[in-house]
Amino acid sequence: MTGPTASLWRRALLYACSVAAPIAAGVAAGMFAESPVTALWFAPPIFLIALWGGMAPASVTMLVALAAFDYWVLPPHHSLILTNISDLWLAMGLAPCAAIASLLGMRLRRQLRTIRRHETRSDALRLLSHAVVSQGGSEAIYFAAANALSRAYGASAVVLVGAAQGLEMVGGSRGATVEAGDLRAAGWALANNAPAGLACEAGGQSRYDFWPLTTPNLSIVLGVERADGGSEDGLRDGVVELVAGYLLACARPPRPLQVVR
Repeated sequence: MTGPTASLWRRALLYACSVAAPIAAGVAAGMFAESPVTALWFAPPIFLIALWGGMAPASVTMLVALAAFDYWVLPPHHSLILTNISDLWLAMGLAPCAAIASLLGMRLRRQLRTIRRHETRSDALRLLSHAVVSQGGSEAIYFAAANALSRAYGASAVVLVGAAQGLEMVGGSRGATVEAGDLRAAGWALANNAPAGLACEAGGQSRYDFWPLTTPNLSIVLGVERADGGSEDGLRDGVVELVAGYLLACARPPRPLQVVR
């Protein structure tokens, strides 16, 4: 399964685990209800669910964990009714502990996602640099630039070059295509020498965020599809500038090598 179906199944599995995990922890804690450390059984599920799915499923896990703690640990057992004020304070004390475990899991999740994103983008730029150093034809470099953008942003990418009849697509990834609205947005970016995205009127009619690059001999527009999991940074994180820099280096005429003695 791929696409929306796989995402739906993953989310359903995530929420099922966010409910089942604290219940399993409650059953285990109920076997040692007299121990003062039974609340520790609920920390791992909350932490792991926050690490796996983020805030929303972690919130569900915290609520179920509080109910499971009340049901299996606090007297009267197997009841959600608290008859002792001290037990109520004990249940309320579990809430901040659950919140801390959830925050730690989400913080680690963000750090891991950032590390993976940097690794992916570094690898994409490395492959592009190999294509440039190999001194292949312009077409190969354009497609390498589109693939680098696609890998870096996790979305389709295109490279458009100015021609006599307008912009032409010379490189693309993941079966990318451009339509009339996309070409208008790319043309606006090139004419105004400014990125075209959701912030401008022309970009709202396009599926892509565009970034222009102009030299005395060449006009290029780089585009990344604006989609879920795509150009989440709006092409403002520097990766597209590095790709443009590689293309700019290729567009310059090579200098003769000189030996300095």
